[in-house]
Amino acid sequence: MRLLSTLALLSAALPATALAPVERRTLLKGAAAASTISAAPALAKGSAGGPSVKLCDGTQFPVVSFGLQVYDDEAAYKYTTLALECGYRNFFASVLAGNQKGFGKAVRASGIPRDELYICGSVLSNRARGEEAAFQSTGRGCDANFRDLNVGKLDMIMLDYPGPDAESIQGQWRGLEAMRKDGGVTSLAVSNFSPAQLDVVLKSGGGRPTVNQLPLGVGYKTKQNAELLRENKKRNVLVQAWSPLRVLNSGALSACAAVGKQYGKTPQQIALKWILAKGATYTCQTTSRQHFQEDIDVFDFELSAKDLAFLDGENLVL
Repeated sequence: MRLLSTLALLSAALPATALAPVERRTLLKGAAAASTISAAPALAKGSAGGPSVKLCDGTQFPVVSFGLQVYDDEAAYKYTTLALECGYRNFFASVLAGNQKGFGKAVRASGIPRDELYICGSVLSNRARGEEAAFQSTGRGCDANFRDLNVGKLDMIMLDYPGPDAESIQGQWRGLEAMRKDGGVTSLAVSNFSPAQLDVVLKSGGGRPTVNQLPLGVGYKTKQNAELLRENKKRNVLVQAWSPLRVLNSGALSACAAVGKQYGKTPQQIALKWILAKGATYTCQTTSRQHFQEDIDVFDFELSAKDLAFLDGENLVL
């Protein structure tokens, strides 16, 4: 079954296995003496990790990601290693799963140069109420990413959920901005933010979210799919679908299977290609080498306008 500012790294010239445990503020000391690496290299179509898209801050973001959301550290190590072997180079390590140490261990053991990977950490500070409390909680979460992931500078940090009100969201965002100002991360992102909550951030006067991680998929809710894509695009925020295959009900699966016959692709590959065709990206998870390979093997065909209209059909919604 398928499961649903610049910081110079002290370890930039060392192999991945040589990265040592370090806190953010410790890492910053003496940074000027080391050389800087670029956070997210542009990936040519067909290269490891697949193609990338340009975010609103000018950085490149690989469109396919492996999201570690349900594993413990031991399993995270195992499946991260498998994902790397299958060509994944974009990773979302969710703090909710408590498996960031296992993920970081796999990255360091892989021998793959750090600048060939795109790593996004996450912060859970949505229960803090008020700007200062949310700021402090977010700061602690940012520091925990350095301690637990232990891979040096991050390419992205994401707020897993918005705070309970505008003041709290402003504090959360200020916490992320402080991390970027310190040089610990390149891009800032959010998850599960509504258009109104995005606007709270955009009106804060600081930087802007590059990515909003949201539920999106064939058969989810046609009107909701269209609205969230439209509203995020209007704000120049890229949508990343989380657990994009979990919403495939029997009707959506049948529709994807029918389209897939034309291209020699599985229903799941069609569902993932639909997300890319809509101008979004996705992060998915599995425990199977076959499914890892399927989920990244979606760049050798294009869905037609007829295919898209069929997959958008109201009869497929939940």
